[in-house]
Amino acid sequence: MQRDRPIYLDYHATTPVDPRVASVVMQYMMTEFGNASSIDHTYGDKADRAVKQAAKQVADLIGAVPREVLFTSGATESINLVLQGLTQKSPSTHKLKIAVLPIEHKAVLDTCDALVKKGIAEMILLKVDRQGRLDLEHLETTCSQGIDLICVMAANNEIGTIYPVPEIGAIAQQYDIPFLCDATQAVGKIPINFRDWGITYLALSGHKMYAPKGIGALILRKGYHLQPLIYG
Repeated sequence: MQRDRPIYLDYHATTPVDPRVASVVMQYMMTEFGNASSIDHTYGDKADRAVKQAAKQVADLIGAVPREVLFTSGATESINLVLQGLTQKSPSTHKLKIAVLPIEHKAVLDTCDALVKKGIAEMILLKVDRQGRLDLEHLETTCSQGIDLICVMAANNEIGTIYPVPEIGAIAQQYDIPFLCDATQAVGKIPINFRDWGITYLALSGHKMYAPKGIGALILRKGYHLQPLIYG
């Protein structure tokens, strides 16, 4: 039987927008189009309430609180906010030591590589086996030698390996090291608990779970701060 369209099986790359999501997005593009910062009139007030409600929905999904949710254009921006923000915050004489999986998403690896080339960061590759599984003993040894950031994804975008985020978070907390987790391929598919798993920064993208492209979030644990990349 001839098909008019091929079957789409690449949902880890992107998903179609859910019709219910599209309907709400159109409502706020065409009708409730106020600026959420202009809360001195009805349109802005409605937009402000909608943004706060969206933050609550994201927080509820991953076990955070709404004030920890920072909306971005996607996971790549979220990751750059953390990696570049931390290097800008760090003293000019200190190279940021970043422990990272060698099979992380390019948003992490390319950003780290750029920071290394600028001479403001050092990238330490964590050990993985043939299935991409993390060597937790090597992670702990690396942490004991002194690093500034752990970068381990929740689920791999190429081979599907799911990482033991709670165990990684426990090690990070033991050594008082911030933990950046790219959860783009995990959120909405497997349980995530930002609050209890010791994650400091969590990145996600909406288009992996039926939202429009160009919307994502950085979840930033209370008490941690980043240097802004854009002002105004």
